Amino acid sequence: MVRAPHCKNKSYNYLYITLILMLAVSLLLPHAAVAWRAGQAAVLRSHYAGFERVESDYFHIRINAADSELAPRLAQEADRVVGEVAKLLPHIHKTDKPWLIIAPDQKTLKAAFSWGEGTGALGVYMVDTLTILSPSAWDWVTKEKRLEVFLAEGPLAHEYTHYVLDLRTGGNYPYWFSEGLAQLVEYKLNGYEWVEQDSSLSDFYTLAELESDFTALDRQALAYRQALSKVSYLESLRGMEGLNDLLDDLGRGISFYQALSEIYGLDRGSFTEQWQSWFRQDQRWFLTASRK
Repeated sequence: MVRAPHCKNKSYNYLYITLILMLAVSLLLPHAAVAWRAGQAAVLRSHYAGFERVESDYFHIRINAADSELAPRLAQEADRVVGEVAKLLPHIHKTDKPWLIIAPDQKTLKAAFSWGEGTGALGVYMVDTLTILSPSAWDWVTKEKRLEVFLAEGPLAHEYTHYVLDLRTGGNYPYWFSEGLAQLVEYKLNGYEWVEQDSSLSDFYTLAELESDFTALDRQALAYRQALSKVSYLESLRGMEGLNDLLDDLGRGISFYQALSEIYGLDRGSFTEQWQSWFRQDQRWFLTASRK
């Protein structure tokens, strides 16, 4: 069948339009992602618009007036943590510093993240913004000891590691890996590990379950403990050098399991099998209470 000339021209027009749209989308997508992240950060930071502003070498700090006497010590500690994390995970800082928000209480944290009752956290990282619960709100510790315990066990190293991972990989990683790496750095720097009755690896989630929706899993202590053990297993193979090589691959846009194969010679299945064999030989992963 021979097409009429106008039909042929119309098909060429559609082709040209499609190609132009594809080119436009490819050019706009990175900008759209940047704009979306900036919008998310702006919404989060707007909850702290009235807070006092403090500048440290590495952070724009926002702190409630009631906690202003803590600002110099927290700024000093935050900058110290940056240096310690950098020894484990070298990175180049952005021109614009991340925000560090000191939330005065859990109510303020919940409002900023639209959390419901029964939800809380000591720290949260989202879009170049670290939010930590003020040591003055650590009411499970006596008032005189709060700052001391915060400096020893606080979430700064954990949350800053999330920022470094974003900085180095552009977000190219599974969520469980981010939480595992943050806990590993936290453990190396201050010896803290989250252990509860419900976190023993006598039972564990499948890798598919960890990947599907980590934050929705019923047993969060177990999910976090499992994430730590998986990243600790990788560290046992090639130390921090191997993990940094992995981050370099992720930063180049290589998919996580392809990078895992290149750095460790493990595919998704062998990683799971060898991790299981490894952790079962160490009673550390079967603890149900923190060691004193």
